[in-house]
Amino acid sequence: MRQSAQPVGNTSLTKFDVLIIGSGAGGSAAAAVLCAQGQKVLVLECGPNRFLGLDARDRQPLSLFANDELQGSRPFAFTDASVDPRTWRTSPSDGERKYVTQVNALPKVVGGGAVYADLKTPRFQPDDFHLGTLIGGTMTGASWADWPVDYDMLEPFYAWVEKQIGVQGEAGSSPTEGHRSTPYPMPPGTPMYVALKVADAARALGLHPHPYPGAVNSRPYDGRPACAECGFCTGFGCASNAKGTPPVTQLRHALLTGNCLLLPERKVTRLNASNGSITSVSVIGPGGEQERYTADRYVLAASAIESARLCLVSDNLGNSSDQVGRNLTFHRQTNALGIFEEVTHADRGRTISHGWTDFRGVPNDPARPLGGIVEISGGPQPIQEAAFYREVIELFRGFSGERYLRLLQQSPGRRHMVALAIWAEDAPQATNRVDLDPSVKDLDGIPAARVTYQPHAFELSASDFYRPKLLDVLIQAGAKWAIPQPAPELPESAHLHGTLRFGPDARTSVCRPDGRFHDVGNLWCVDGSLFPTSSGFNPTLTIMALATYVAGAMVFPSSPAQVLT
Repeated sequence: MRQSAQPVGNTSLTKFDVLIIGSGAGGSAAAAVLCAQGQKVLVLECGPNRFLGLDARDRQPLSLFANDELQGSRPFAFTDASVDPRTWRTSPSDGERKYVTQVNALPKVVGGGAVYADLKTPRFQPDDFHLGTLIGGTMTGASWADWPVDYDMLEPFYAWVEKQIGVQGEAGSSPTEGHRSTPYPMPPGTPMYVALKVADAARALGLHPHPYPGAVNSRPYDGRPACAECGFCTGFGCASNAKGTPPVTQLRHALLTGNCLLLPERKVTRLNASNGSITSVSVIGPGGEQERYTADRYVLAASAIESARLCLVSDNLGNSSDQVGRNLTFHRQTNALGIFEEVTHADRGRTISHGWTDFRGVPNDPARPLGGIVEISGGPQPIQEAAFYREVIELFRGFSGERYLRLLQQSPGRRHMVALAIWAEDAPQATNRVDLDPSVKDLDGIPAARVTYQPHAFELSASDFYRPKLLDVLIQAGAKWAIPQPAPELPESAHLHGTLRFGPDARTSVCRPDGRFHDVGNLWCVDGSLFPTSSGFNPTLTIMALATYVAGAMVFPSSPAQVLT
């Protein structure tokens, strides 16, 4: 068996209280809670394990990731669309599909998409949990809904997770944040030069930039080193474990209890059910062998697209409401680029050290429409930069080695660039959904997930409103050129929400307020599928906090917060 597929944890376990499908932000957070409460947990992960010694007690895990742009561009964690496709269309008027590609794909690897994220970890705002009440009845075509939990209920779970994974930040620095019961575990790390430069400009325009919270160590924490500020955060696994990704934090905590077994390279193909309960899961093993695993309870944590797909291929499981796969949301990205005469040094340090939340907006205020956070960052890595220049030269002038060499030497798209990005809320729509493609299948013959998605006027108008303001900040910061960047047709946010919405009404939601399926007595969900709305903030911390809450409810149904004591 390949090393990347070797079992990790207590291999003597044969009977399980809980089986979790997926080891990302939600799955690992739930495993940590359940194992700490004495539950015997089996975690099945479709992808390989790139961390050696996750269950070693005497040393930190060895990351197999490197500061290597080539490694990041190869199938080290991502799958290829030719063997694991998704299909895409904007509406049924496009026919069965418009594209066959990888649609907003997350890495398939132990730890999930959070391994490759730069792990910014803001909390959602208190109002974000009540948009059904605040704006739900005022918008045609949108399916706004309140969350069945609110900020006050989740606040202790936010604090717990921040301590588990190690979050740096400055309490009170954002004017929109909710109350905190605890300080951040670590102070902000070294600020990026470019972030300070742009923050000064934003401040001069009346905005409130602040150190952006993130699960990256600003000092040694939990046996892991401080960040070396190497610049390989977004799109890369951390080589030193300074980034508090699920494998080296929550999943490792679960494994060290002795109550957890992790099986990588196990692809769950079906949830087998009888009389309203899951009886087993069917799995393809690392060598292509057919396997079957059982537990008393089952948890979906495979991402909003894959968790919905698994329900649909399992004979439409849990879908009496016809809501499985519906209300899919991403985050609307609005980007602007500034080219400076001076070197911006944006390739140094963490990908993001500062941002502002002023563009999150206020419900029902046309002078401050609901948008999202703004991140201050830089350009691409050198290989990506070089490929872009070649495409541009070929498109506009025909390739010239001399022009190509001059652009590489000047490096306007990396060494002289600043990028501002808004991650704005999507309006949920029942027509934006995941279903099964009628004819496209993956390598194992399983129907591909088909994404039908079209942005709503809500996020398009917010994007139009805030885009000029991004350009104003860049000009104020001294950019020689400030350029709006068009949004791609296929979203690339890697922020996936909805599809298994939770709520009290079985007619309009898939899961109950405690994360358990309305229709299936022993099935829960702990990933972003539960989100009724997407907010305008990075979702990872909220996925972890919500997964901790759901796992707490599995153990203490009347008082989930007991798991925090």
